[in-house]
Amino acid sequence: MVYLTSKMFGKPFLILLLLVTPGEARKSFLSFLNIQNTEVLSFAKTEETVIVRSRYKQPNSSHLFVKIEDPKVLHVVNMTKTLLDVTDFTISLKTFPGETNLTIQLWDSEGRQKRLIEEIKNIKVRVLGQTEDSLFQAPMHVNRYILLAFLSMILLNKCAFGCKIEFQVLQTVWKRPLPVVLGAVTQFFLMPFCGFLLSQIWGLPKAQAFGFVMTCTCPGGGGGYLFALLLEGDVTLAILMTCTSTSLALIMMPVNSYLYSRLLGLAGVFHVPVLKIMSTLLFILIPISIGVVIKHRTPEKAVWLERVVRPLSLTLTFVGIFLAFRLGQVFLRMANGHVLLLGLLVPALGFMFGYSFAKVYMLPLPVCKTVAMESGMLNSFLALAIIQLSLSQPKAYEASVAPFTVAMCSAWEMLLLLLIYKGKKMVTFSTETEKSPLV
Repeated sequence: MVYLTSKMFGKPFLILLLLVTPGEARKSFLSFLNIQNTEVLSFAKTEETVIVRSRYKQPNSSHLFVKIEDPKVLHVVNMTKTLLDVTDFTISLKTFPGETNLTIQLWDSEGRQKRLIEEIKNIKVRVLGQTEDSLFQAPMHVNRYILLAFLSMILLNKCAFGCKIEFQVLQTVWKRPLPVVLGAVTQFFLMPFCGFLLSQIWGLPKAQAFGFVMTCTCPGGGGGYLFALLLEGDVTLAILMTCTSTSLALIMMPVNSYLYSRLLGLAGVFHVPVLKIMSTLLFILIPISIGVVIKHRTPEKAVWLERVVRPLSLTLTFVGIFLAFRLGQVFLRMANGHVLLLGLLVPALGFMFGYSFAKVYMLPLPVCKTVAMESGMLNSFLALAIIQLSLSQPKAYEASVAPFTVAMCSAWEMLLLLLIYKGKKMVTFSTETEKSPLV
């Protein structure tokens, strides 16, 4: 336990004790009498227990009042009182990353009158974040069968994408790899520099700036070929670009992490999650390869898979956004206006750069769309893995805001673009129908 004590020279007084697990104990003493400077308590777990001890001579009529300045950082779950030689008030708290001020008052409620006995002011509470083991635990409980069904839908969807691969497109890209090169240059050179530049313009803290740079240097994610399908891009090219950029990430992500961490003044050893990158690549290639085999051996099943790929993709998109929001809501509480604006700009710049470069080289419209999707839809969770492996708490917690913000903003931007595209297509179709002569 950490004992935070004060001496009142015969007057009633309170002693505040912060309970921590064995191995985390540290000695720290806090005086509650004539506090001149704001004292700081640091929490590092989602649930903390605080004990307030009183030597007031009439404990039966006393009660405790806790005033929290920002309820988004601290929340009182329950409060109990134990009467021993001294009176202990046990306060169970739910914590979220951030800072707030805490006031604790001891009141006497004997009879009809209430009297303030003691007050602890100027307690500044700083919640640093969760421990590494519990960091990725979801702030919700999801049934395992629901998760299993969701995973099965993802694998089925990837198999369906494999049925849409055209080998003629693969041969064309092999001879003319310009779209793949444009996507790689945008993802690993232009986007990280833009993330670094914008974070410096807005004066973000070093940890958050590094988080945005790492997010910008990520390869394309599964959302790239999903939206390439929905927006009538080149699905085969999109899958090939995703696999290529994921492979290049094994080299380019450590290079960019080393370069920009030095520019930001963040010293340390930076780790790249090689196993996570390789598992991501296999998670794409294996089910898609199964889809290719199904297409060539049982074409009738491939036709059925191609029919369900669009509604299944839309369903997975909405479910993915919901789960990402629930998993990242703790981080998103730390996002201010500049972080949200940068989260909106990062995918928008990727879409714009990819489409513009492809248009300059006069590539076909479906290819332009695909390069744009692959440049803007980033695998943000690889950035999250790098951040958690490389930075110490609370910097890792602060930097993790970036990948979650970018992931949420890019998904909503793509859904908005999809609605606009489908609406425009419907208007065009109705106009052409009205102009066509009746038979």
